[in-house]
Amino acid sequence: MIITPKSLTVTQLLSAESERYVVPAYQRRYSWHEKQLWELIEDISLLEGSSTHLLGSIVCLAGYHKAGINELELVDGQQRLTTICILLQCIADRLKHDGETSSGEDVDRLLWARALGELPVRKVLLDSLDAAQFEQHMTGNAPTEPDNRELATAFATFRKWISAKKLADLGTFLYRLKNQCVVIRLDVSAAKDAFKLFETINNRGLKLSSADIIKNFILGNAARFGTEPLTLARGKWADLLRHLDGIDIESFFRHFLCARLKRRITISYVVPTFKAVFMQEVTEASKLPERHWYAEDEPTHEEGGDEGNSSIEDVDEEEAANHANLTISFTEFLEQLVESSNIYSQIVHANTGHSMIDRRLTNLRRIKFGQSHGFLMALYARGCTDRDFENVLKVTETFLLRRHICRERANENETLFARMCGIGKTNPLPEVIDAFRQLCPNDDKFRHEFAHFDFSASLIERARYCLEQFELVEHGGHSELLVSGPDNVHVEHIIPIKIKTRKAKDEFGDWPSYLGDGAETNHPHFVGRIGNLTLFAGLLNIAASNNPYYRKKTAYDGSALSITKTLPTKFSEFRFEEVERRSTDFADLAVKLWRLP
Repeated sequence: MIITPKSLTVTQLLSAESERYVVPAYQRRYSWHEKQLWELIEDISLLEGSSTHLLGSIVCLAGYHKAGINELELVDGQQRLTTICILLQCIADRLKHDGETSSGEDVDRLLWARALGELPVRKVLLDSLDAAQFEQHMTGNAPTEPDNRELATAFATFRKWISAKKLADLGTFLYRLKNQCVVIRLDVSAAKDAFKLFETINNRGLKLSSADIIKNFILGNAARFGTEPLTLARGKWADLLRHLDGIDIESFFRHFLCARLKRRITISYVVPTFKAVFMQEVTEASKLPERHWYAEDEPTHEEGGDEGNSSIEDVDEEEAANHANLTISFTEFLEQLVESSNIYSQIVHANTGHSMIDRRLTNLRRIKFGQSHGFLMALYARGCTDRDFENVLKVTETFLLRRHICRERANENETLFARMCGIGKTNPLPEVIDAFRQLCPNDDKFRHEFAHFDFSASLIERARYCLEQFELVEHGGHSELLVSGPDNVHVEHIIPIKIKTRKAKDEFGDWPSYLGDGAETNHPHFVGRIGNLTLFAGLLNIAASNNPYYRKKTAYDGSALSITKTLPTKFSEFRFEEVERRSTDFADLAVKLWRLP
């Protein structure tokens, strides 16, 4: 491995007119947070005298230089270099706006590469998902609805800070940024060496995500397989990023592995397990000398929950051995990975293109169905019919709602769903039902827990789902009825979330007096129960009163939603006793709606 390290100031890093840094399509979106932006500003501002600040390192796949523009592929450091360019662009804009044209153009020269006889090009080219938005921001045309809020925040934060600086102080800051901030540039001529260096840096303690390490592992080995496999891998990773935009990529890989191996994989074992699967499954990997290093090493206990015996057994040795003997080409492996990411995205976003399936997926998203993602992805990828898939989703709603309401162990859910990834595409429903019956809480437990469950702020969408199903029952069970979305209809707390503050009393009335003795003590135990919740459109303008529920009844009576409209006739008053009674009624209905599989 030939590495050419260079310690360069920002000016030196960006002054070569024949060099251009390319952030390739396989790199993730810009992701620096506001805290990191302010830390950078502070680090530069606090420099004294001739002291320097190390911004970190970048790894470039440089190749051999030639005449014209030489493009350096950024294998690592794209976040850091993009941030520097954003900061410089914002400073240049301020200088030119204030008439400091010459100084502004000096900064501009660091941001453009030029070849003799050709038009200038951006010094840093984003060939990633952020490309169009980055160009808009750099030209001062910020998008009104940015795809990447972190990128928009970076420009907005820097522009706001720069606009408040005096020109003299900004000049001092700019000098320090250009001449006292240092970047270690590591140039590598061979792709396989560049990705190996990236992994080496990570092993020395650089904090990277599992997705970054897996990407580097795939591309690094692709480079060893040849030029064409590397080109293919770059393109496929870019496709994967496009499918998973806005989704936790590490969660995808965890569920991809669960589906592949039919067993639960914990977060800390995603990277080593993926490497082991790659080495065992990919035909080309059999020729790599270190292949034998990647035998799977399983933890004694699964992390992230209760330890001990589970009611779901591990995958048997014969099944594991059969999996190890299956090999596919590198191309097939990548195609399966990308196709899985596409289906995973459709499931997570409830966007399969089939209205009934998407409605079921939306229901599951409200319940919180992350533990089932791998199973649903695997089943849909196998070509399960839409009708069968919809039926599976329906019983999954019941299973997960019952498990969540009864606060059953998440580990058991994940282990079960992982094992279910082996269910075939043909008539899967009987097998799914049999699997669910192992762990589904009985009616008595579900009824009791449902009546007493606390639908806190983080679980309000689960409450919405339940209330919408109750509303459908009020309308005779017609499944075609859809309750309006959260922009039009919200979950209303009949007894408000806050009752003690002056503002709460002004807006909602004097509930402590209305509820009587023990109001403040009992309030936290009742406010989140299903009996205290309903659906309501619009805003309630309640004047202070000794009977604030009386004020609310008028608004409820005018609602188009049955579960809300009938409140005044069913409950002339509404205190903790009524919350208890209504919760019990809803719990009885819940047992009928979400029947045992």
